[in-house]
Amino acid sequence: QLAHSAPSESAFTAVPSRFQTETLTVGSRGLGEICLGRNFMPDGTVCNPAFLGEQTENTLMGRGFLGNGYTAIVSAHHFLFKTLSRDFLESLFKNQQVTSLEANTGLVFTGRYLSASFSPYRLQYVSEVHNPNFPVVAVHAALERQLEISGGFAPWDARKDWRGGVSLGLKSRVFYRQYVHGSFSLAQVLIDDPNSLLPPQQQRGFSFNPGVAWNSRDIVRRAKFRASLGLKNLGASWPANDLYPENPDIESGVGAEIPLSYGTLIPTLDFVDWFRGDTLLARGRLGLSYRIGMLEPMIGVNARALTLGAQFGISLVQGGIVYEMFRQDFSGRSADNRIATELSIRI
Repeated sequence: QLAHSAPSESAFTAVPSRFQTETLTVGSRGLGEICLGRNFMPDGTVCNPAFLGEQTENTLMGRGFLGNGYTAIVSAHHFLFKTLSRDFLESLFKNQQVTSLEANTGLVFTGRYLSASFSPYRLQYVSEVHNPNFPVVAVHAALERQLEISGGFAPWDARKDWRGGVSLGLKSRVFYRQYVHGSFSLAQVLIDDPNSLLPPQQQRGFSFNPGVAWNSRDIVRRAKFRASLGLKNLGASWPANDLYPENPDIESGVGAEIPLSYGTLIPTLDFVDWFRGDTLLARGRLGLSYRIGMLEPMIGVNARALTLGAQFGISLVQGGIVYEMFRQDFSGRSADNRIATELSIRI
């Protein structure tokens, strides 16, 4: 007899943690997903708006990010745009245990005191096969579009005061997301209409992230130190869904730039989700990079992964690569190694 329901205890019930990074770039991933304690990311953009006052030139950048599992783009589109067939769904049960994909394209403008970014296409997909005796596939697929506008200024300039300077910033974000999430059994594929198994859902929202930052003057050997504190997700999303709660919280970061004989060493420590982080360890993110000319190797660590990466560029073209080791996003599953690449063009 064919069973009609899929056992939920074997499937993941939350959005994978790898999909929770708002700024999906090689620099962010290579540095353990840090943002708050650093003025400029490896590609030259500003993640923390409170540091926009340190920008000295206007730049326009187009960039694309692509994670492993490139062939899953077609699978994600099938689920999101309801072009499912039984043959396609049956093929998922024959795939490797975990198939995942991340892709992002965007346009970023960065100037002094103001930045804006538009991402028309951010695609995320993962499917996982469970229970060989009673096959079940768990799927999460999401297509997001978002616009961010940030502003920042420094009412107290670090260059004019030995105690350093204080700067303020605000990031505003509006987004639209279409997604599917759930699981189904091979028996359901044979019985039900394929396009009725995981109906797509939609969510819209906006948020504000205000922050304050402190910048030191040049201290020892022209080293600089920074610290910041901010609020995130002050806004609303509708309809509400526990998969994407968009909960308000506090985040902070500290960082430094230490000039060496050749190049600059940049350590950064972020402490995020003060109230809603699962554990003390899960709140911490540590990143370290070494900038020398147009090359910036990176290493990062957080509760979910150890990452290695590099950003490099020639003239207007920049590239990047990051390798994530020991990633574990599903409870009880084995660790997952991943690789992602990025290409950007600066104007």
